[in-house]
This record gives sequence, structure tokens and C-alpha cells, in this order.
Amino acid sequence: MASNHIYYIKKKTPGVILGKNNTIKHTFYSNNLKKIKFYQGFIHNNLAFHTQCRSINRVGPHNLDVISVIIGLILGDGYLHKRTGEGIRLCIRQSIIHKDYLFSLYEFFNNNGYCSNNPPRKYTRKIKGIEKTYYGFEFNTYTFRSFIWLHDLFYKKGKKVIGNNIEKYFTSLTLAIWISDDGTFVKSSGGVRIACNSFSLIEVGYLKTILINKFDLDCTIQKIQIKNQYSIYIKKNSIDKLEKLILPYLHVSMHYKLGLQL
Repeated sequence: MASNHIYYIKKKTPGVILGKNNTIKHTFYSNNLKKIKFYQGFIHNNLAFHTQCRSINRVGPHNLDVISVIIGLILGDGYLHKRTGEGIRLCIRQSIIHKDYLFSLYEFFNNNGYCSNNPPRKYTRKIKGIEKTYYGFEFNTYTFRSFIWLHDLFYKKGKKVIGNNIEKYFTSLTLAIWISDDGTFVKSSGGVRIACNSFSLIEVGYLKTILINKFDLDCTIQKIQIKNQYSIYIKKNSIDKLEKLILPYLHVSMHYKLGLQL
């Protein structure tokens, strides 16, 4: 049973409160000294996040596993949508060939109370100049005021960036989600390449440093054919270590990202 704790948040107090068991407690900007109740411990099926709850009242706390998945998705194909006057919601979209993976993400967020019971929607996308139609599935989380710090961390003038200090939230689960979205097993060399097309060379270097310092992975930056775009390559000699780190978190449909057969 989780125990209740009271925190007093002063006016314009930003940041993150870390609780026991890696529970992350988020503050927000409050106009007055305000008494806020938080729950110590892990959350499951948090009814405070239901559809009738206003986004201003969705203040967390957020478990480290939830934050880990969100950051992995932001590094990959997910994006944060800022709703004026409301807050931030996470938007997740995958092509139809990755339907099982997307539905596993939906189940994760739904079980933790972060989205409604409405199943992911099927979408159709047509690219101008190409006579081809793409199909996939998508869903959004609820809107949270307490996701604003994540938006500030990863977006600058509408462009996705890598904020400072993300390594404190970067876990094996984060890496598993990131590789699920942007990883490719390179059969010819036996390593794993992670696409970092949206990020600058400096940002890619920072991500590489996290992989080296936090997970002891032997990796390097590779320049791809597109100008000013890069990838991180995890070398073959680190694949066994990588497998131990992320395989417990990989959806079975993503095992091929490590060169494993289904």
C-alpha cells in the first residue's frame, strides 16, 4: 500500500522531486503557496488521470519506468504536443508492420492510467509526388501540466533537441524503446545502428557518451549519406552486453533489432 505525503510548493518552484523507489515527483509553477498530495511508491491504474480530470490537475507523480519509456519514445518516433493553456501530451505513431509493438505501448500507458480505453486509431498517410499510401496506428496520452519540463528538455523553437542532464533518466528501458524505434541490426558487421537523424553532431556525441559511461558500450558515431545527419553504431563486441541490458524490455516483435530470430 502506497503511503501519502504532503509537499508544499512555493510560487514558481520548478524542477523534479525524486522520491523513494525511484518515484519521480514533479513540481509545477503554482501561483500561491499550495498544499499538494503525492503518493509515495509505484503507480498502477492511477484513477486521477481519467478523462474527466482537467490537465491542470494531472500533476503526477510519474514513475521512473514511465519517464524512461517516454524519453525513449521522444528520442525515437514519438513527439510531444503542446496544447496551449493546457499542457503536454505524448503522441505515438507506428506503421502497420509494427502494430503489435504500438499496441504493447498502448497497453503500458493504459495500464498505468495515462490514456483512455479507446484503442489506437488506424491512420492513412499519402506522400505528395509518390503514388504510395502508408497505413499505421496511433494514440495519444492524456494531457499533463507536469509534462512541461519534458517539453522544455527536448524542444527548442519547435525543433526536437537533446537537453542537458537526460542521463539521470536514461535507463536500460529507455535504451530498449529507443532501439525499438530507431535501431537496426547490421548483419554484415554484427552491430546495431541507431538513427539520430534529427540531432546535431554535438547532441549525438552527448548520446554516445551516455551509452559509454552509463552502459559501458563500445560505440562510435557514423556519418550517413544525408548531409549533417548521423547515427550511433554499437560494435559487435558490445552486442552481448546490449542484449542483457535491453532484451528483458524488448517486445518480442522487436527482437530482430538485435539480430535474434522470432
